[in-house]
Amino acid sequence: MSVDRKNYLFEVSWEICNQVGEVYATVRSKIPATERAFGDRYVLLGPDLKNNPEFEETEEDFWLSIRENTAIKDLPCRFGRWKVPGEPRVILVNFTKKYNKDQLLFQLWEDYGVDSISGGWDYVERVMFGYACGEVIETLHNLKVKPKGLRAVAQFHDWVCGAGLLAVKKEIPEAGTVLTLHSTVLGRTLAASGMDIYSEMEHISPQREAGAHNCAAQYSLEAACAREADCLTTVSDITGLEAKNFLGRSPDVVTPNGLDVASIPDLAESRGPALRSRERILAAAAKFLRRPLPADTKILMISGRYEFHNKGVDVFLQTLGRLDREMAGNRSVLALLCLVGGHMDLVPSLQSGSAKSEGGSVPVATHRLSYEASDPILETCSRLGLKNSSQNRVSVIFNPAYLDGHDGLFDMAYYDLLAGCDLGVFPSYYEPWGYSPHECAAYAVPAVTVDQAGFGPWVLATAGENRAIRVLKRRGLDTASIVEGLYGILNEYVGLTDEEILKERREARRIAVRAGWETFFPDYLRAFERALAGVHSRAARLGESRGEMRHVFSSSGSSQPHFRTFTAVVNLPSKIVRLRELAYNLWWAWNCEALELFSLLDPKLWEEMGNNPVRMLETVSPERLSEAADNESYMNLYARVLQRFDDYMGERGLTKAAASLNNIKWSAPVAYFSTEYGIHESLPIYSGGLGVLSGDTLKTASDLNIPMVGVGLLYKCGYFRQTIDKDGIQQAEYVESDFSNMPVQIVQDDRGNEVQIAIELPGRTLHACIWELKVGRISLYLLDTDVTRNTAQDRKITDRLYTADQRTRIEQEILLGMGGVRLLEKLGIKARVWHINEGHSAFLLLERVSKLMAEEGLSFDEAEEVVRGSTVFTTHTPVEAGNERFSKDLMEYYFSGFVKRTGITWPQLSNLGRKEIGEDRPFFMTNLALKFAHRSNAVSRLHGAVARRMWRDVWKGFHDSDIPIQYVTNGVHMMSWVAPRMKEVLDTYLGLDWDRSIGDPRRWKRVHNIPDSVFWRVRYELKQNLVNYLREHISRHWVAYGYSKTWREEVLGRMNPAALWIGFARRFAPYKRADLLFSDLERLERVLASESRPVHIVFAGKAHPNDQMGKDLVRKVVEMTRDERFRGKVFFIEDYGIESARYLVQGVDVWLNNPRRPLEASGTSGMKVAINGAINLSVSDGWWAEGYDGTNGWVIGPVVRDLAEEIPVSDEADANALFALLEESAAPLFYDRDPSGIPQKWIRMAKRSMETLVPQFNTERMLLEYYAKMYIPAAERELDLVKDGFRLAKDVADWKRKVPMRFSATRLLEVSVEGITGDCVFVGNPFVVSVRVDPGKLEPEEVLAELVIGRRDGQEFIGEPDCVPLTLMGKDASGILTFTGVYIVKENGPHLYGVRVLPWNRNLAGKQETGLVLWG
Repeated sequence: MSVDRKNYLFEVSWEICNQVGEVYATVRSKIPATERAFGDRYVLLGPDLKNNPEFEETEEDFWLSIRENTAIKDLPCRFGRWKVPGEPRVILVNFTKKYNKDQLLFQLWEDYGVDSISGGWDYVERVMFGYACGEVIETLHNLKVKPKGLRAVAQFHDWVCGAGLLAVKKEIPEAGTVLTLHSTVLGRTLAASGMDIYSEMEHISPQREAGAHNCAAQYSLEAACAREADCLTTVSDITGLEAKNFLGRSPDVVTPNGLDVASIPDLAESRGPALRSRERILAAAAKFLRRPLPADTKILMISGRYEFHNKGVDVFLQTLGRLDREMAGNRSVLALLCLVGGHMDLVPSLQSGSAKSEGGSVPVATHRLSYEASDPILETCSRLGLKNSSQNRVSVIFNPAYLDGHDGLFDMAYYDLLAGCDLGVFPSYYEPWGYSPHECAAYAVPAVTVDQAGFGPWVLATAGENRAIRVLKRRGLDTASIVEGLYGILNEYVGLTDEEILKERREARRIAVRAGWETFFPDYLRAFERALAGVHSRAARLGESRGEMRHVFSSSGSSQPHFRTFTAVVNLPSKIVRLRELAYNLWWAWNCEALELFSLLDPKLWEEMGNNPVRMLETVSPERLSEAADNESYMNLYARVLQRFDDYMGERGLTKAAASLNNIKWSAPVAYFSTEYGIHESLPIYSGGLGVLSGDTLKTASDLNIPMVGVGLLYKCGYFRQTIDKDGIQQAEYVESDFSNMPVQIVQDDRGNEVQIAIELPGRTLHACIWELKVGRISLYLLDTDVTRNTAQDRKITDRLYTADQRTRIEQEILLGMGGVRLLEKLGIKARVWHINEGHSAFLLLERVSKLMAEEGLSFDEAEEVVRGSTVFTTHTPVEAGNERFSKDLMEYYFSGFVKRTGITWPQLSNLGRKEIGEDRPFFMTNLALKFAHRSNAVSRLHGAVARRMWRDVWKGFHDSDIPIQYVTNGVHMMSWVAPRMKEVLDTYLGLDWDRSIGDPRRWKRVHNIPDSVFWRVRYELKQNLVNYLREHISRHWVAYGYSKTWREEVLGRMNPAALWIGFARRFAPYKRADLLFSDLERLERVLASESRPVHIVFAGKAHPNDQMGKDLVRKVVEMTRDERFRGKVFFIEDYGIESARYLVQGVDVWLNNPRRPLEASGTSGMKVAINGAINLSVSDGWWAEGYDGTNGWVIGPVVRDLAEEIPVSDEADANALFALLEESAAPLFYDRDPSGIPQKWIRMAKRSMETLVPQFNTERMLLEYYAKMYIPAAERELDLVKDGFRLAKDVADWKRKVPMRFSATRLLEVSVEGITGDCVFVGNPFVVSVRVDPGKLEPEEVLAELVIGRRDGQEFIGEPDCVPLTLMGKDASGILTFTGVYIVKENGPHLYGVRVLPWNRNLAGKQETGLVLWG
């Protein structure tokens, strides 16, 4: 096999990151040698035991597709690095949920004749693990090996991984397989039973003995793997002999176990560390034995698994007994039996930290043993008189614990303990290789091995007989003879001087060096070559390839027509082949040069294709593609764009602004749920502001490299296509999208099968496939029910966005919320934070609760705490009609299964969504989300106040200022909305990297450096683009409107690009008042018809098909465009969408927004015009209440900053204010020109608008606010709640369950105030409040008393009041608590104040959580 790092090696062992036995040490030490051969194409697979201390999960691009595809196979894995020298890539495989045991075992019987009928759970567990690893290797092969034409070998250690070998052989026969046996099932089993397998081997009947010794299943699996492996290897010739006789196949290659000796210090030459270890051993032994040992005590050690006969422990103890009796002189021996076995806690003498000096006998074992009464070591020591008394010259310490530095006696790592020993003694009866004496040699500790261990014959063959590694003859001898031989060795050794032992240490080290991986790893390479040769011969024998070109389908025949599908795609010229990759990533949507790559192929066709790169590539002629590939200028642009794209996609680190967000990472991202996404016009799955905001959020997350994944629905017909008939009436058309011509790709597993999720609905199962939309570095996953497994009705669930049918609507929201959770689980995405936008996806909360109850055994209340901890909710509308709700009947129909599954009652469920009192009241999705959210927010400062008032009943008893709804003001993704021509100017005067510091106010001061002439010329060009678009729109629709050709020419002729153009484009809801300008038609006519100051107005927008009032508004506006007075001055663009919005926000001079205050949550369209040099003219509502500063636009009516300042204003008053601004401010300013025709004051205001608005109202600022205020607190809360087995969640849930009853006995007895004279308090003087409280059943620390105080306007606070915690001053004899606080009044004027008492627990996320409060 070539070792140029171009091939892959997958190595599977139960002992990867799992220190159990010899295989662990072998694989671990081999890592550096393997990585030198394979580099990062070496991947290890082991079991996910949840506690793998040497494993560290890593964020690597290599894992992304693998994580997704293993999750699709229901094999959730952990991906990372093994934190040992070399730090190789590791996959820890969770196999516990994947398989039906009986089906899997039957499959192995059917495929390979593996007889598992006698296998117990330990066998089944290993089979499931192995087979799961095989499936993971299939994924690795399909994603990493096959696409690049590489080769791969999968190596499996012992039978415990063997099912994986069989899985690989079946699913990917083009991969080579190696089975490495470190022992055989029968060999180890028969040896443990006392059978002399080496003398009886040729007469043993393997199947009979396997059945007799209860290992038939293991043997059957091992035999099948040995038969099927492309290459069989054993760790020694002895094990090879077992394989030949027991399994019927001799090894193809013997692969001895090596060591990475170079990483082990030479302790023969540098004795300091070893001597320090020796001192620690003797000190610990003295404590255990209750007496000191002589300094020249010889320390002997045996280690490994606790197998009394196989490891030769019986022989060792008999020899020690004889030494104790017959050893000459005053010699002292300490024998350490480090044999890992069943044990409990430390013996009593060690538990206190120091051994008792008197009383009782000294133990032999350091721990209480699981089967102490029948333990063979204890029994043998007792029989031989090895009782650790002062008369014994041989002391024995049996430590059954892992030597990981925390065993309780030595508290040393195994290799540190080994280094301090004088001799390793391993007289094993059954030892396929003998890693322990091998390791002794590496640590310069002489050792004893045997002639029937693999290491012994190798030493004799390589180094001959020597005193450093003594090979005890054992084969064919009886026990007495073996003991005699070992006694001779040990008796001689304990008499050696230090100088003689040092000489042997040096020789041992030299032998170890010769037994390193430099010597043995080439044998592994030969094995891998042999495996690949087997693949080659198999392919030649089969005479066929499993490549992409051939597919075979089984068929039974049918009398009905049956067709299969495929999609033909254009074969792009090789030089521009990456255009398709680029087309399927919407990065191009905010990179104009990338769009130019597609438009240049055929500019006319580009417009016909709706600016859709995917559709463009599949439609443009091959001749045009060839011409582009041969055009030097085009290829230069191609190279430049692809280099930028690669640089962008390759930059995976968090942006500097988000660099501290360690809890949120790509393996634990934010899951962003929205029912609509407006990313580009080629993907019509949006209706308006929420969709565009969601799309802009994903784009910004990509730009900032913030870990986020989007979840939504893929609508076949989208919202609706608006047309206007000849009577001016809006008509709704639903046009089916062709997803094959859109930048979405269906998610498939590594076998090419569609990935689907399923949800149980009443009486049926709903299936949905998953589509992926790449938005730069971010993935947006969309669910689609149009799959053949669904009924005809269910296939239409995802037909339309915002359908009016309530059954379809609730099914959509069940799919979005509950299905979205299953989607992420299916793809292996473990979200850290769940962000719900509007209530549409709030059912995800119930799904997550249900999963936690089923999988983690939590109660409903406990699961609710966990789910709440990681949930963020954003409400986007202050209009109650815009908040989703469902009837009681619908909820009962669809959620009866949930109620039964979770064990809660109907009242409990309905209470989660009830806004109004009454059993038959609807279920509000916003209520559900608010009650479950750790953090909730509105989308502007003013909307925050509105939302707190609107949803105050969710937290009854609390003041509006206490309602836990924050605000994060919306923004827009500026690079998606800035005109290319304006971007060129900004590049010149702000610097080429202005888009990377878009929130820097200092950078935006540079807009004033743009010459007015340049600014005005660009503005005129943008307006001309809008006029051209409008002219084309009218030319395309005039016949449908019933207009004459003369009328068309008249309208086109009246269009004046030099006029003041006003834009109004948004959803036509009544509160947005699209007709406000038409309240005084004579005044409007004067404004529009002025010859010296002409004004044009462009309207666009849709009304919901069921909103008759909205449709009437559309008709009214359309009628105005036909009115003789306004013809050619008032325009309506039908089917408002992202494309028309782009022309409008880039081309108009003024952006008009006149909703009824305070019904505009935020609004974002006005933010988009700012970067293009237009000016806002708006009611002081939503974002404009924060954005307006008196110099950067105009406010219609009063300037309002807060809800408390709200002044009732009539439509008439707002209309008068609007006309006044147009007549006296906007139009005069626009037409106030200098001698060169430039409106300098207008431009000054436009630049001021850019300077003040762009750095603040962008999604970069918005998303970073979400991270700081919402995501990070939720992530931290989630981590706190789940650690230690959900301890905090359980504690909080239990406290909340009990506190209502306990708080019911609490009484607020008395409130007293000082510092008030009459009803006056002097400013600057202390206002002292004291409160006496009977806590009832609450502890004093569970009572929170607060003073709420602030300035008032009538009976309401002005702004947010101060909330002052009162200090507990004492508790009297009757248990009454006294709280006191001091408040300094800072401002004069009327004030309000109140005192309240709440139950408190420091583990609560907020004081409002209990909903319990007493006011005094």
